[in-house]
Amino acid sequence: MRQIRKLLCILLVLCALLPALPAARAEEPDLEDERFAGKTWDEVVEEFLQSWGTDPKDVGLGYYNTVTGEEHYLNPDEYRITASMYKVPLNMVFLDRLSKGEMDWDTNVSGYRYEDVLEQTIVHSNNDIARNMVKWELGNGNWQAGRRIIAPYCGLDPENVDWKFQENNYSTPRQMIYCLRLLYENPDRFPRLVETMQRAEPTEYFKRREHRFNIAHKYGFLSTDYHLYMNDCGIAFTDDPILLVLFTDNVTKAYDVMTEFCTLMCDYAQYRHALRLKAEAEEAERQERERQEAERQAAEAEQSPTPSPESAPTEEPPTESAVAVPDPSPEGTEAPAPTQEPPASGISPAPPADSPSPPTPTPPTPQKLAERVQKQGLTTTALIAAGCTLLALLTALILLAALGRKYRVRRAGFLLVALLLSLAALGRIFWPAVQELRSKPSGDPRETVQRFFDALAAEDYEQAYVYLDGVETLGLEYIPRRDSGREIRAAMHSQFAAELYGECTVDGERAYQQVNCRYFDVGKLNREAKTQAMLIISRYVSTHPLGDLYNENGNYRPELLLDAWDEAVETLLLTPENYRSSGGVQLELRWHDGAWRIVPNEKLLQLLTGGVKLTEKGGEA
Repeated sequence: MRQIRKLLCILLVLCALLPALPAARAEEPDLEDERFAGKTWDEVVEEFLQSWGTDPKDVGLGYYNTVTGEEHYLNPDEYRITASMYKVPLNMVFLDRLSKGEMDWDTNVSGYRYEDVLEQTIVHSNNDIARNMVKWELGNGNWQAGRRIIAPYCGLDPENVDWKFQENNYSTPRQMIYCLRLLYENPDRFPRLVETMQRAEPTEYFKRREHRFNIAHKYGFLSTDYHLYMNDCGIAFTDDPILLVLFTDNVTKAYDVMTEFCTLMCDYAQYRHALRLKAEAEEAERQERERQEAERQAAEAEQSPTPSPESAPTEEPPTESAVAVPDPSPEGTEAPAPTQEPPASGISPAPPADSPSPPTPTPPTPQKLAERVQKQGLTTTALIAAGCTLLALLTALILLAALGRKYRVRRAGFLLVALLLSLAALGRIFWPAVQELRSKPSGDPRETVQRFFDALAAEDYEQAYVYLDGVETLGLEYIPRRDSGREIRAAMHSQFAAELYGECTVDGERAYQQVNCRYFDVGKLNREAKTQAMLIISRYVSTHPLGDLYNENGNYRPELLLDAWDEAVETLLLTPENYRSSGGVQLELRWHDGAWRIVPNEKLLQLLTGGVKLTEKGGEA
C-alpha cells in the first residue's frame, strides 16, 4: 500500500511540475571564429592586411553597419584618387532633382535621356558622359563649380571645400561612407540608383568571389605610368546590411585584396549579428529569471504567517500585504519593508552581497498553478475535472486499504481501473494544450517563400498559388493573344530571379521576409518600343500608298500600328538583358490552415509582372 501511495504522490508531483518545465533551448550560434573572437575591427583588418603583405598606408578603408551604427575606418580623412566611384554622388545630384520634380527620366542630360545616362555612368561607367555632367550640366563650363555642387552629397560644405576635392577627382573613405549612408537611408530620394548599382560588374571587384549576399557597388579603376588605383564602394545586404569603401594605391594583388576584404567584412558583419542575437537572448533570459524570482517572492509573501510577538521587530510591523524588499544601501543595512504593493513590473532590487541566502522556495499555490497552466493553454474546467478524478482515485485507494482484505477486493483489477483513471486525468489536463500546440505556428516561413519562387521558375502557377493567402491568382498564367505579347511574357520569365536575404522575422502568426528580385522592365521596353514603332511607321509613309496607311478618319490604321509594334518588340527583344532591373520587397506571411502563406502586395505584383498587371482577358503586354 505504501508503494501505491508513493506512486500516487509521484504522479501528483509530475502533474504539478510538467507545466513548469522550460522549453528546449535553441542551438546557440557558433561564435568561435578565430578571425573575430575577442578582437576589435582594427585588429581584424590589421591581421588581414598583414596576411596579404599590404602596407596600411597604401589603402583607405571604411565600414558602417546600417542596423547597429558600428563604424570603422583606416586612414579615414586622407584624400585619394576616387576614380569612377564619384559617379555615385554625381548621379545623386540628378536623382535628387528628379525626386523633387525638377526633371524626369526623359530630361536631356549631356545629349541623352537621363534614364539612359544613369545606366551608362553606373553600369557601363561611361567617363565622357560623367565628365560632361560635372563640367557642363552642373558647373556651366567650370569643373570646380560642378564639384562644389556634388560636395554636400559627400558631407561637405560647398562653400568650404578642400582644394583636392574641388580641383580634381579626390575624396576620402569618410566622405564615401557618408555618401553611401545618404543613399541607403533615402531610397525614395534617389530612385533606382541602388538597383542600378546591383547590375554593375556582377562578377568583378567586391563581387568577384562574394556571391552569398546581394551587393550594390560602384568600382573605380585608374592605371598610370607609375600607379594602379583600384577602388570599390558599395552596400552589402548581409543580415545587418553594411556599407563598404576600399581605396588602393599600387597594392600587390589588389584584385584579390579587394574581393577578400569584402568577404571578410561580410563575415565580420554576420559574426557581429550572431553576437548581438546571443546578447539579446541572454538579456531576455535574465529578465525572465527576475520575473520568476519576483513571482516567487510574491507567492512566499502570500503564504508567510504573521510574525509572533517574540520574533516581531520593535518598530511597527508591516501590514498583511507588505513584501520585504532588501535595499542594497552603501552601508549594507536593510531598509524597512514598504507598506505598498510591489511595482507593476514585478522586479525587485537585488539583495546586497552580504545578505543571507533566500529561503527555499515553497511549492506553488493552487491559484498560482492554475494561472501558470492557463497561460499554456490549459482551461480551468479541465483542471477541475482532473482534480475531481484524482480526488475520487485517492478516495478509492483509501477504501481499498481499509476494506480490501475484509471484502476480498481484487487488487489487480482495482489497480487497472486506477491506472485508467490516472491516464484520463492527465489526458483531461493536457489535451487542450496539445490541441492549441497543434494550431500554433511552426516551420520556417522562408521555405514557403522559396517554394513559391521555385514554383514560379518552373511555371507551375497552380502550385505557386497554393502558397498565397487571400487570392487565387495573380494573372501570371494567362497567355497574351499576340505573338509580341507572348515574347514579352517569355522574356519576363527568363529574366526574373529572386533571392531571399536577411533573417525572417516572426511575430506570432505573422512573419516578414525581405526578397531581392531581378526582373524584366516592361515599362522601359514599352517606351522604347513605342518610339521604335513610330520610326517604322515613318518608313512606311515613304513606301506605301496613303490609302494603306490611314483610315476614313485620317488616323493610322490599327493593323498598321500593331504590325509596327510587333516588329519593334521583336527587334528590341534581341537584347533582353538591356531591360533588366532589380528591386526589393518585404513579403508578409500569415499562418493560416496549419501553414505559412504569403500575403501578396502591390510591390510583389509589380516585380513579377514588370510593372504591367495582366488580366484574365489577356490584355496586351
